[in-house]
Amino acid sequence: MGLLDVIVVIITLFLFVVVAYRFYQNTKQMRSSGKPVARDSAEDFMHDFVDQPELWVKMAKGEKPVSAEEDASMSLMVGTAFDGFNAQCTLYEKGELEDHDLEILRESILRIASMPGVAKYLEALKPQMSTCLRSIVDGAAQ
Repeated sequence: MGLLDVIVVIITLFLFVVVAYRFYQNTKQMRSSGKPVARDSAEDFMHDFVDQPELWVKMAKGEKPVSAEEDASMSLMVGTAFDGFNAQCTLYEKGELEDHDLEILRESILRIASMPGVAKYLEALKPQMSTCLRSIVDGAAQ
């Protein structure tokens, strides 16, 4: 692994930690305010995030999966993350989240959606996305 690869991995892992922390803080804030939370999706996302960081790094770098199993894992991880994002966007559309919460969520969505290796999985997810999430994802592609 060259120096550039090490730097990319470190920066990517740092960004993931920031995204995960913001996601955790947003979920914690909603729980403490008595607002409903997509708890299972958030916990699944955090588990996948922590459990397989090397796959997230591959997606951040745009590397293709080396096997059908790895492709399935990447698809599941992206699907789980965007299920959690979709649940929070749906809460926003219902008026149960503040604009501030949406801005934090938007940053997380844009960081994940802008990864070169994530794009192929997003197209399959778009039909199930809320209007809010779809507009954020489409904005990331531009």
